[in-house]
Amino acid sequence: MVATTLRRAGFGFLLGIVVGVFIVIGLGFASGGTITLPEELLAMTGSEAGALLAQVLISGLFGTIPMAGVTLYELDSWGLLRQAVVHYISYTAAFLLLGHVVGWVETVSGMALVAGIFAVGHAIIWAIMYIRYKTEAKELNELLQKAKRVDQAA
Repeated sequence: MVATTLRRAGFGFLLGIVVGVFIVIGLGFASGGTITLPEELLAMTGSEAGALLAQVLISGLFGTIPMAGVTLYELDSWGLLRQAVVHYISYTAAFLLLGHVVGWVETVSGMALVAGIFAVGHAIIWAIMYIRYKTEAKELNELLQKAKRVDQAA
């Protein structure tokens, strides 16, 4: 389980970097072609190159948290709702904390908007997982019934 979590975390780190870079590029195009980095990162690092590096690394860190958190869905002693709520809270809190520190999310209304967007996204993920688990349970029950019929016929 630890090795799987670490693999997921590594993949999440790379995915976070890719998504973060595309966000920076997209925001750059949206603002007339100039890449703008958060003032907080510029102040912390003292240079645009340092701010960009910090942005990339923090994006990677943020990608790590939800991907490693997928392991929560493998805790058989927890129900799906508990798994989903803890996963949502962990990555939303991490994003809001990191986002506030580095200047991605500066206002309470911005934080509420991000938490709401994450909640909608997570509700969709929860629904997909619920349908998947329900389908798997139905298939297993059908196989069990079939095995019982075969056993009774023998």
